[in-house]
Amino acid sequence: MRLSPDSRVARTVESFWYGARAPGRLAHSVLALGSGCYRLAIGFRNRLFDSHLLPTVSCNSAVVSVGNLVIGGSGKTPFARWLIDEMIERGARPALLHGGYAEDEPDLHRRWHPGIPVVAGRDRAESARRAEAQGATVIVLDDGFQHRRLRRDLDIVLIPAETWSDRPDLLPLGPWREPPSSLARAGALVVTRKTLDRDSASWVVEGLRRRWPDRPVCLAHVRPAGWSREGQPAEVPEGPVVAVSGVARADQFEANARSSGARLAGSLRFPDHHAYTSADAERINSMAAGRPLVTTAKDALKLEAHMPAGSFWVLEQGVQIEAGSEQLSAALDSVLGRDAGQPGRSAAR
Repeated sequence: MRLSPDSRVARTVESFWYGARAPGRLAHSVLALGSGCYRLAIGFRNRLFDSHLLPTVSCNSAVVSVGNLVIGGSGKTPFARWLIDEMIERGARPALLHGGYAEDEPDLHRRWHPGIPVVAGRDRAESARRAEAQGATVIVLDDGFQHRRLRRDLDIVLIPAETWSDRPDLLPLGPWREPPSSLARAGALVVTRKTLDRDSASWVVEGLRRRWPDRPVCLAHVRPAGWSREGQPAEVPEGPVVAVSGVARADQFEANARSSGARLAGSLRFPDHHAYTSADAERINSMAAGRPLVTTAKDALKLEAHMPAGSFWVLEQGVQIEAGSEQLSAALDSVLGRDAGQPGRSAAR
């Protein structure tokens, strides 16, 4: 594996987070101090919202948030796609609101669902008004669990089974944005698994059900859904390949590529949401040396600007609800109301 120069800091941090290497004593002390300060700050902010000392904004449509407690690796993008499909099947007209910190995810949703509004911007309340003006009847708030200013009818929190911990390290010592106690404000918990087997992930589900017996706790497999090339279904590339990715958990992508039949001869990892350049394309081609390239849907969208679309294979992802589907479906029906397309109003509003 080779790292691009601008990814070394990100990979060093991730290696600390996921146990590949331990920080030195001084570095650990500094990170632990920062983590303690962050825990106090996030707890204070949440108390201000819980006590209504910080204002919130409502909109006319129902709002469903998809978020997580951990930076990256939860399968949020494919789950948001699944959720939008579910809303459309129920007769609603959904819109997706993105925080605007990167354009790869909004562009993917525009490609997947060209008929629905996809609005990117830091002001989610303004984005919701824009979406409603375009006819949206339900708002899907992407990466919205920590964004508390816009009120919502349902908070769905994704929990990656591979990195679950009862006593996690918060930023910057670890990748956790909030402690598990924050799940008290969630409406539904979805444990996701990518590389972990179902039995192991089910232990996480059962533990959460014991702790939060009053809400749906589901299990979802974020699984490889086949290969594509130039937007069309394709067979697995033959011979040794090179994996290229700019995602939070490149190791999981590479493991899924192997399980889907790819023979990895090497990999080139970039930071999450990396904006590829022509220089990156030259580096990728140099490393590939004529071998096929495999990548993610998010990366392919950005690589197309610098490389022919036919030069790489895309490993698509899908979502399968393996446990708790009835409870999750009931929660979605409650938000939308029994009449398809008419947003329901929850008691929280």
